[in-house]
Amino acid sequence: MSTSALARNAYHESARSTASPRAVERQLLSKLTTAVVVAQKNREDDPAAFARALGKNLEFWNVVAVDVASESNQLPAELRSQLFYLFEFTQHYTRKLLADEDHSLDAEPLIDINQNIIRGLQGAEDAKPA
Repeated sequence: MSTSALARNAYHESARSTASPRAVERQLLSKLTTAVVVAQKNREDDPAAFARALGKNLEFWNVVAVDVASESNQLPAELRSQLFYLFEFTQHYTRKLLADEDHSLDAEPLIDINQNIIRGLQGAEDAKPA
């Protein structure tokens, strides 16, 4: 591995270790959303990649569901309920997409949800006092 690659990796590790949980969630969800967008564009040629991207997105939402269902979660109850509903919708719609052999459905609803959550996480991060 080149020196610049080592430095870049060290920088990213440092940034990850100092980033807030919201920033880490936002970065992860951004990557997952990008993967779904790209996989959807190539769905006809690589349906397995589309299924993998949807699966990884659903894994993220499974973690969210477990977290918001936890008694130790400190988010307001209404927000926890809304996030759990988004998990349920994501789970249901992902199953429909994976079973959609004629490709009459697309991943736009999932992409929209993720992008709205990303914006919300960014707004919460921006609103934090320095």
